Amino acid sequence: MARPVCIVGTGYVGMASLIGLAELGWTVHGYDIIPERIRKLRHGVAPYREAGIDELLRKHIDAGRIHFFDTLDAAARDADLVIVAVGTPAREDGSADLSAVYAAVDGLSKVSFSAWPTVCIRSTVPPGTSDDLADLVDGWGELIFGPEFLREGSAVYDFLHPDRIVVGCTSTAAAVPYVRLFESLQKPVVFTSRCNAEMIKCCSNAFLALKISFANEIANLCDAVGATSDDVLRGIGYDKRIGPEFLRPGIGFGGPCFEKDVKSIAHVAGTHSVGHELFAATLRVNEAQPMRVLRMLEDEVGDLAGLTVGVWGLAFKAGTEDVRDSLAVRVVEMLSARGAYTVAYDPAVRVAALPAGSRLVQSPLEAADADVLLVLTDWPEFAAVHPELYARSVRRGFVIDGRNVLDGARVASAGLKYRGIGRSLDTTNTPVALALAQ
Repeated sequence: MARPVCIVGTGYVGMASLIGLAELGWTVHGYDIIPERIRKLRHGVAPYREAGIDELLRKHIDAGRIHFFDTLDAAARDADLVIVAVGTPAREDGSADLSAVYAAVDGLSKVSFSAWPTVCIRSTVPPGTSDDLADLVDGWGELIFGPEFLREGSAVYDFLHPDRIVVGCTSTAAAVPYVRLFESLQKPVVFTSRCNAEMIKCCSNAFLALKISFANEIANLCDAVGATSDDVLRGIGYDKRIGPEFLRPGIGFGGPCFEKDVKSIAHVAGTHSVGHELFAATLRVNEAQPMRVLRMLEDEVGDLAGLTVGVWGLAFKAGTEDVRDSLAVRVVEMLSARGAYTVAYDPAVRVAALPAGSRLVQSPLEAADADVLLVLTDWPEFAAVHPELYARSVRRGFVIDGRNVLDGARVASAGLKYRGIGRSLDTTNTPVALALAQ
């Protein structure tokens, strides 16, 4: 009988790993330092929202493939593979806070393992971290780095459908217990050094963030010259050398990964006196993009003081309730700083720390009872709300679609003025765009 796999940390990465490995037939032990989270997990309550995750969690608890522990020794001692999936948030200077990773490894050093363990660091860490951690594991185990490439909202799916398995190690023998977990997926495996694997993870996220900033720069230029970014970026994305993924304009990227990882790799480059202009430019474009929504609003209504702004969306992306580093929340804060009041709705967010003068409501139509309406998260259900239902409640008749999720022509036909990102000068859509959409 195979030994269990231990997962340290039950956030997005840890939970996707727990459920994903159980789906692949492995027995998994989960551990977290938060006792209340463990208590809820034992009852099948996941710590975050994702389609189907509660059902999968309960299925594997009932089948005996997932077990949760409130002590690290009990969770890890019978495992020959321990996966560390704890958070590495950004510090003020952009560097990664690695205290949780080091604390996890220190805790593992005190475990009474029944077999020589392999410790896999799955947390995102800057280059060189795993080599330092390996020194702490030397004498009682092996250490490898196995980066994840998961998206919030579809993390379990991504775990089970990877493009590749990357593992950083000093020998392939050390990586065998980890690679064996994914054998049934029949995906290419990249064996490389720990530092190279760390670079693959950080730079993959940095490149995707760069594509988003590039799309936003193109969309802003389209507004200036009278072009339509939907068609322009679609045409660019058909080039197989480029691809369409992440070429969607909006208010920028947020959340706990992209911004943090770009800042981290830029910080590492800076400490080594290596040029990091592209990283810095990616962050500058992203920092400026939410201001574009405010400028659109000010161009239309003037002074924002006293204005009631309806907001659709607070999560940093659709499919999650995560508001960490959400640019939607950042826009709400900027509106408040200018004296505006916000009435916000998000289908997943039930509690959010919003500035004074802001309130969270229970439906999109309640949020649309405002002077103007902003769409700040790309929830598909926003597009499903017929504009005639909110046309009269938006008192100044102005809608800014910061995620380009609405049908501009449909909104305009209801008598509202519509502006999107890179398509604000064309609410009817071009014949080419309509033909491709059909």
